[in-house]
Amino acid sequence: MEKKLRKSGILMHITSLPNKYGWGKFSKEAFEFVDFLKSGNFTVWEVLPFSPTLYGNSPYSTYSSFAINQNFLDLTEFLTEEEIKSFCLDKCRSLSDYTKNMERALQLVCKKVRDNFNLEKFIKENSFWIKDYALFVVLKKKFNCPWYEFSEELKNRNKSSLQKFYFENKEEIENVILIQFLLHSQWQKIKDYTKQNGIEIFGDVPFYVELDSADVWANPNCWELENGKPKLVAGVPPDYFNSEGQLWGYPIYNYENLEKENFKYFIKKFQKLSELFDIIRIDHFIGFSRYYSIPAKSKTAKNGKWNKGAGEKLLNLIIKNCKSQIVAEDLGTVTEEVKELKDKFSIPGVKVLQFAFDYEGDNAYQPHNYEKNCVAYIGTHDNNTFVGLLNEGDWDKINRFKRYFQMPLEQGNDVVVDNAILSLYRSSANVVIITMQDLLKLGAEARMNTPGVPEGNWTWQLHGKLDPNLCWRYRELSYLYAR
Repeated sequence: MEKKLRKSGILMHITSLPNKYGWGKFSKEAFEFVDFLKSGNFTVWEVLPFSPTLYGNSPYSTYSSFAINQNFLDLTEFLTEEEIKSFCLDKCRSLSDYTKNMERALQLVCKKVRDNFNLEKFIKENSFWIKDYALFVVLKKKFNCPWYEFSEELKNRNKSSLQKFYFENKEEIENVILIQFLLHSQWQKIKDYTKQNGIEIFGDVPFYVELDSADVWANPNCWELENGKPKLVAGVPPDYFNSEGQLWGYPIYNYENLEKENFKYFIKKFQKLSELFDIIRIDHFIGFSRYYSIPAKSKTAKNGKWNKGAGEKLLNLIIKNCKSQIVAEDLGTVTEEVKELKDKFSIPGVKVLQFAFDYEGDNAYQPHNYEKNCVAYIGTHDNNTFVGLLNEGDWDKINRFKRYFQMPLEQGNDVVVDNAILSLYRSSANVVIITMQDLLKLGAEARMNTPGVPEGNWTWQLHGKLDPNLCWRYRELSYLYAR
């Protein structure tokens, strides 16, 4: 972050934008949201990963680190209202139905505009990933199985077998590339508009990727694999909260092979992300310092061990080759090694106000303890909304908030939220981010994600236009506290 420039922003993912044809898209509502940000003198729009989702619609479970989720495409640019309505996108009750109907709509888009664009430049600029991604998507549709269950020739990327498959499915593969081109074009227009209005896009990237992804299939030497299956998987060891530890199942990077290629995979990924975002938060930043690996056949995380990460060497290459500012998601136990990495590269960490009063006494999440070089939140996408948390009725915790904010104990939860936002604006933190749900003072029904719960997440969406009268308070706070 620019240390002398204090900023404020809102966290709202693309899917949460209002849209009459289903989940949010790269549509006029995105431009209207930028106008709302400008009215409140917000200079940062934070989003979640743009990647196509794999499990439970989670943007942190993806089959490509490079592609954009095809559900983001604004169909109104290419189809008539009647054509869009015919796909019943606004009536889908499940994600699987929505995805199927959206794919049918995208097929019509491709049919209508296939000959309108020259994709040569786009393919050349994205040569590291785009053809492999398109092949992967169509292969998965044809065989309906993970890539490691493809035939031996296709699993191991036999050149002649892939060429044969390409020519047999040329139109479908090229349609996948076309949709990515259209998505990138639409997003670039939004990003240009944010820049014109002095607003930065704050994106996110998971540290690990799924085994059944185009990334792993196309670059198997970058992971610890054996015949397409992981030898080691990621997780965390047993602790006070979980006696078995956590098995995440993500394949572990093969750092020896990555280093031989000068970490090309990581560099290409962050270069791509820096085209999409001005600021990039790295989820599970601790993975640069050390990582916990577990034998793939283990039933629990007890048999794992800590290993030294690629650390300074890898971060140095990423920062040299990435135009965007890096932010470290460093919640939880922060080791000295993580602190040293952050300090060496002046990488801001994350503070979450909801954690400030879990117990009596002083802690690092209380606003008076925030260092300048950090990003401060009331809560993130993984937390309950603040009103939802307060409504849970932990009176000791609620009263600790009220005492800290110097407010009468009889005042209600809405006033607690107002005081929480005020305390963040007043703090030393260079950047303050408020989730849209907290700005609107919504309850637990608007929660974005509950970690460990596989169903019912990532679906919250704003309906209707935002009231511009909400902005006056944030303009005033921005003026008073130089944000």
